Amino acid sequence: MSEFKKLSITEARTYFLDSGRLTDSACPGCGSADSEEGFSKNDFTYRKCSACKSLFVSPRPTEEALNDYYENSKAGRFRVEHLARDTAHARRAHLLRTNANWMGRLVDEIGNPEARRYTDIGTTLPQVFEEVKGLDLFDDLFSLHPLAALESECEAMGATVIREPVPGQGAVTAFERLEHQFDPLDFIRTVVKATAPGGIFFFTTRTISGFDLQILWEKTPYIFVPEHLNLLSIDGIHRLVRRAGLNLVELSTPGQLDLQLIQHAAQADPSIELHPFFRYLINHRDAEAHEDFQSFLQKHRLSSHVRVAAQKEGSTDERQEP
Repeated sequence: MSEFKKLSITEARTYFLDSGRLTDSACPGCGSADSEEGFSKNDFTYRKCSACKSLFVSPRPTEEALNDYYENSKAGRFRVEHLARDTAHARRAHLLRTNANWMGRLVDEIGNPEARRYTDIGTTLPQVFEEVKGLDLFDDLFSLHPLAALESECEAMGATVIREPVPGQGAVTAFERLEHQFDPLDFIRTVVKATAPGGIFFFTTRTISGFDLQILWEKTPYIFVPEHLNLLSIDGIHRLVRRAGLNLVELSTPGQLDLQLIQHAAQADPSIELHPFFRYLINHRDAEAHEDFQSFLQKHRLSSHVRVAAQKEGSTDERQEP
């Protein structure tokens, strides 16, 4: 991650700042044009929405510049060769299986049983298709715009690689994708068009409402462009889902690392001054206290890792075979 971050920061300057390929943006969550400067990081400006309190980059790289970056940059290649492949086993055990079981439970309970197609957008871990196959809920698996060089691996896992959404989807997933979309609303509306009535869109992302981001703010070491253009608030995510025409099924923050992330950041950067209470909590209370505090953050949607399930409207009578 450290090497990936260094590459990303260096190349973001070349691809976006030096070339001037930037454009102003309204709030990607609620659409409000009213915002104030939040902070500057690596010469990019993060603005805070006055309406929903989301944090977002503006001016931001144009959509064409982002596509160029992800297709041609060294950071893009590093993502495939190291972040995707070298961490696949650990991420499968700790993330993919949990996400697949979460998706399977909701599809089984409230989904459209006749819509037996599944799509993962921007696939970074092809192993997701093996996990999803094990659910026995879908007949057809698709990978929409997987990372470059991962197409054959997606196909080996049983997925068909596509460039345009295939209609009739019973479930669509976008894990850790929303934060670097040029236009999250347009992104989700594309998903909605391909989703069958009663189908469900699942996504994970980071929220600026989370404890660690609120405490560290501009000192947060793991926030950088273009990986983090959109850090929506919980309210901003609510509004975005409604604007896209979906009904919110679940919005939870099951993160487990907020306190650890703050502790590591403060140890690595002496300029970070923590409030005395949090410094005391981290350094002088035991593991049980830390676990209880993290449970509090999870329960009240105050962790920075958020997962969302949103359903397309449609009664049972309206559902048709894909």
